[in-house]
Amino acid sequence: MKISTARVLTLLALLNLAAGLAMAEPAVIQRGAAFDPPSLDPNRGTATAAGPILSDLVEGLVGRGNTGYPVPGCAESWTVSDDGLTYTFMLRDGLQWSDGKALTADDFVYSLQRLVDPATAAPAAGLFFIIKGGQAIARKQAPPASLGVSAPDERTVVIELERPAPYFIQLLANSQGIPVPRHAIEKHGRDWTQAGLMVSNGAYTLAERVPQSHMRLVRNPLYFAADEVAIDEVYWRPVQDLGSAFRQFRAGELDTVLMAPPDQLGWIRENMPKALHVNPIQATYVLSFNVNRPPFDDVRVRRALSLAVDREVMAMQVLGGNVRAAPSLVTAGVGGYAGYEPPELAMNMAQRQSQARQLLAAAGFGADKPLIVPVIYDTQEENRKIMVAIAAMWRDIGVQTELDSLEGRALFGRLRGNDYAVARSAVFAVFDDPYAFLQKLESDSTDNRSGYQNPAYDELLARANENRDPAARLQMLGEAEAMLMADQPLLPIYWYVGKVLVAERVQGWIDAPLGTPPTRYLSLD
Repeated sequence: MKISTARVLTLLALLNLAAGLAMAEPAVIQRGAAFDPPSLDPNRGTATAAGPILSDLVEGLVGRGNTGYPVPGCAESWTVSDDGLTYTFMLRDGLQWSDGKALTADDFVYSLQRLVDPATAAPAAGLFFIIKGGQAIARKQAPPASLGVSAPDERTVVIELERPAPYFIQLLANSQGIPVPRHAIEKHGRDWTQAGLMVSNGAYTLAERVPQSHMRLVRNPLYFAADEVAIDEVYWRPVQDLGSAFRQFRAGELDTVLMAPPDQLGWIRENMPKALHVNPIQATYVLSFNVNRPPFDDVRVRRALSLAVDREVMAMQVLGGNVRAAPSLVTAGVGGYAGYEPPELAMNMAQRQSQARQLLAAAGFGADKPLIVPVIYDTQEENRKIMVAIAAMWRDIGVQTELDSLEGRALFGRLRGNDYAVARSAVFAVFDDPYAFLQKLESDSTDNRSGYQNPAYDELLARANENRDPAARLQMLGEAEAMLMADQPLLPIYWYVGKVLVAERVQGWIDAPLGTPPTRYLSLD
């Protein structure tokens, strides 16, 4: 039987089409998130919840590389004046928003002005008070237009600082200082971050969002480095239960999990060691005291509760040696900082408990009037274990604890609203410097959830950042941490150690202390 040339050509064309369709199947990665972030607005999104997702959606003057440290982003280069007060950024040519509108220097001016504008209520605005006029604007003493940011032309952004800040470039790599699209915000208001409306400038755009289920991101063809992005789609799936996340990982339903369940680490090390990535993280697990709510406005009460917590037992026995006990807030080693060692480290637990009882008695509490401590925390098995252990330690000094678990978003809402007595929280360094921790407790910091105010502390931090001698500056920051720990607005429990699960098919993953790598640096085998 003869087959015509035309039929042969048709069959070949169909085979080529089928092969092409197979080759065109998108590369899709499934990434686990801690919980569903309350906002994807870069100005309003919290660093711990929205940060990893925003690193896929948006990019600032400076980007976050796969190691977490700054790389050129929308700015291809920058210069710093000799006095360290003026930064001049040159934007890449031809930048665009995901809707095709040109992205210019004016967008960065608008975005930074919006960030510090009190009407925005940006949680991390305090980080950017270092920009000239930022604090005055936040206090409603000056208009947002007076911020020390300007655009001499479409490709040049100039930022003037109040004082030298050696960490400023690192700060700009964070999601809070990312550009936001004025045209979309003015058109849609707060709804601008919804799927189908959100305009962004990063490697991906938001295609779909189902609350408590997933966020689907698709590759942005207008991203300036789109040809370097290997993965076509990203599913960010909030999974708060560690056991459930692990089961999904084993089933191949998740490619990355932010935290492996502690009770499974032994099995994971033995059976899937290549999947487990363990590395120190610049972050501290803490209990936050509302210092404006009696009796936690009394430093003696806060000090007593801190003294009674055995961090070593917590780290080694309760958490199986998978974290580092935190005697103080700032992670030792961050930015070359040696760390602060509080005087109680020289005491044994019996001595610490005795001193804690004396402090409680001086504050008016004892057997006839026990201190009752309400604690809220986010639902997660590891958190529950920690809270039960702390309650037992406090019971040894005559304190009663009322534990209340909440969904993650509810907990952070209570923290933001100062609606709590004692709450589980965490302090993450968004740049490699002790000040990244310490600035969160400054009186005017929008990240200050405890209500702590100490003018002497604020002044010491300001003087430290004015000091151009790195060693002297670190010493002054150590003095500030000593002052903070004496006042105890936070009770540090442990320093985080990352225990991330990464599927073997994921390529390009680098463990780094400043967070997980953006998807644009990853590929799939």
